[in-house]
Amino acid sequence: MRRSFSTLVPSLALAGALLLAACTGDDGAAGGTTSGGGLTVGGLETSDTMPDGNIAERSFEDFEGEEGTFEDFIGKPMVVNFWGSWCAPCIKEMPDFEAVHQELGERVTFVGVNVQDTVEQAQQMAEATGVTYPLVRDTRNELLSWVGGVSMPTTAFVSADGTVVKVVSKTLSPDELRTEIEAIS
Repeated sequence: MRRSFSTLVPSLALAGALLLAACTGDDGAAGGTTSGGGLTVGGLETSDTMPDGNIAERSFEDFEGEEGTFEDFIGKPMVVNFWGSWCAPCIKEMPDFEAVHQELGERVTFVGVNVQDTVEQAQQMAEATGVTYPLVRDTRNELLSWVGGVSMPTTAFVSADGTVVKVVSKTLSPDELRTEIEAIS
């Protein structure tokens, strides 16, 4: 079935509006959480299970263009935060993540995963927000899709053995972040 230009444009506009709403929300906090039962976004269930497999097996690209895996980060609980320079809630929460990383970094590993930026854009954002924990890139959105992230920012909480325990697709306050870390520690 062929769609006419007049029906395609409104469809694309709606898709763009939904994507923008998923990132920015009225209070800068979009999305919901997944913890084995499903992801709730504005009261709607959008996924039903946690990712299959272990995050240690998943690959990424570092800022120098080299491929790596999460295997190097296994051994302590992990916070994997997906972010982009184009996402206002991501910019808001990154300094808070850095503060909690400085506070709890001996107990938990933080990894930031940049989505859709050039290396230069990602590096500028990291510098502007003061992030010092390891940063990698998800150049094809495979990791974000694998964890079931539906909006930005998305944060995956991972047990010491590499099992994704919970995924949160919204802005997290420092207290919410500490509570989630406590649950996986």
